[in-house]
Order: sequence, then C-alpha cells, then structure tokens
Amino acid sequence: MLDEHALRIFPGLEGALANAGALVMRSFKATPNPELLRRHAGVAVVGGRDKPGLIARLERATATLAVVPAPVIGALPPGVPPTRDLLGPGVVDLLPAGTPRAPERILLMARVPVVTGARPKAPVSPAGGAGRGVPGAPVDELVAVASSTGGVWVVGAMLRDLPPSGRAVVLAQHMDAEFVSFFARWLSGTSGWHTVVVEGEVLLGAGSIYLPAGGMDLVVDGDRARAVPPNSRYVPSADRLLSSVASRGRPGVGVVLSGMGSDGAAGLAELVRAGGTGICQEPATAVVASMPESALRASPAARAVPPDTLAQAVAMGAHRSHAGP
Repeated sequence: MLDEHALRIFPGLEGALANAGALVMRSFKATPNPELLRRHAGVAVVGGRDKPGLIARLERATATLAVVPAPVIGALPPGVPPTRDLLGPGVVDLLPAGTPRAPERILLMARVPVVTGARPKAPVSPAGGAGRGVPGAPVDELVAVASSTGGVWVVGAMLRDLPPSGRAVVLAQHMDAEFVSFFARWLSGTSGWHTVVVEGEVLLGAGSIYLPAGGMDLVVDGDRARAVPPNSRYVPSADRLLSSVASRGRPGVGVVLSGMGSDGAAGLAELVRAGGTGICQEPATAVVASMPESALRASPAARAVPPDTLAQAVAMGAHRSHAGP
C-alpha cells in the first residue's frame, strides 16, 4: 500500500502498478489487514484509472479475513535515509526518492509476509506519563512541530535522533481523525519516545511527544497541553499550537516541516518574536515545500535545515533559547 506522494516522486509508478493489477490483487489477498486497508481508502492505492474500483474489490476480497499485517511500502522524502528504525507497523520496504526500478521492487515486496512484534515499542497512552522520560519529570525544553504532507517520515527520523532527557515535543500533524491512533502507534515505535494522544488536558512531562486526538487542535498553557475544538481549515492547526507555545514565557523551539499551504508561518513568526528559535525543513528536501517556504518568508531569522541534521539543530536551538539572548 502506498501513499499519494509515492505516486508523485516515482514517475510512471501508477501506470506500472495498474498494468500489474491482477498480481497486486493476489498479493494483497494473501496477507491483508482489512482495518488498515479501509482506513487508507482514498489515500493509499495501487493505481490506475480504476483506482476506486480496485480499492473496492480489495476491500470486498479481504473483508472476511483475519486481521494480520498488510505489506506497506514507505516512500521517503529526499534527505531521509532508509534506516531500519523507520520501519513502522507492517512496513516491508523503504524507498528513498529517486529509487530506480521502484515499480518492480514494490511488486516484489508486496508478496513478502510480514512478521511483527519482534521490536519493542515505546508506550502510547491517551493521557499523561512518559516512556523514555520520567513520569511527571519537569520540562526544561519544549519543541513545537508543524507537519503535513511528506512530514511524517521526517518527524519520525528527527525524534529518533533527538535526546528526550528534559525535553517534551508537541506536534500538529495535519491528518484525518481516523488515522491518529495508527499514527501514534507508528510514531512511538519509530522514535522510541512515549507518545501521548491528548483528549482533554494533560501535564507535560519530559521524554514524551504530545499530539491531539482526531479532529482536535492542540494548545499549550503553561505546563499543560489541551485538546480543543478546531478553529480553522487546518486540523490540527500549526499556527494555533505555535502561538500558544510563544506565549508560554520560555517558548523554546518551533519547527515547520513539509506540507501544503502556509499553516505554521504566522505561529512560528510569533514564537521567534517571543525569543524562541525557528527551524524549517530545507524546502528543496520537502515533498511539498510551501509550508517551510512560507515560514521562512515570515521569519527571516529561522534556519533552513535538511532532514538529516534537524535533530542536531533542534537540540542546539533549544539550548540557545534556554540560555536566553
């Protein structure tokens, strides 16, 4: 199963997969996950003009089968190396942008049975706590991240390399409500951070990453994070999250990653004006560059950083914010 940006970064992929539709159909009937398949209807496809019809046939063919992992191929944005730590639930292969013979490789991997459960995962909870951190540990550095299309893999790689001690992360990842629980489990296993899905109000603790429940925004108020009803077309709103962090007193670091539109630009500018550090994914490495481009225009003092050095830049930026001017 592929997300839409895979079809964009591998020219000709959709046609190649459509021509092999019968093979893909047989492959998915062998080891499907009906829940995952239905959740990805409309955004994960195997291509062709008959895309909706093919998804419907796959759903019908797998509706009565036991829930087991489906083969998932992750297509990575430029600048994100295909390390094993990024293998999320059901992922059997990672393809960097520009991978030659991608259709053949995808069709081959679609036949591979998936075995999961061997790698320990950090916990996911609907309320507070910490995995790699200490429950209730004070937060010395707060990192606020805005991410949308193409940013998921970058978030995972950045957190994997970012030391959690004394640090908490709040995340606005544009996402349909039904994907949030799956994303939280994937993010926890990928990064090793304890992942908290905020449904009401929770106390921030070091070593944890916080994201709002589906269909909600996330705001920070002092030492707490709250899920609140959305107030814009972007859900969750990056501007709203970053603005709330800016008013915290010690705003820390704001990070804007790949995505469509300008959400996060105004919030990052507010955070930088409040004395925080602004960091953006280098637009040339983004699947969709408009979010980091807009943020860099709004905050000329923000740094443009490639994905493989984002964690280092965040750690250095948090130290500067903590030390003050």
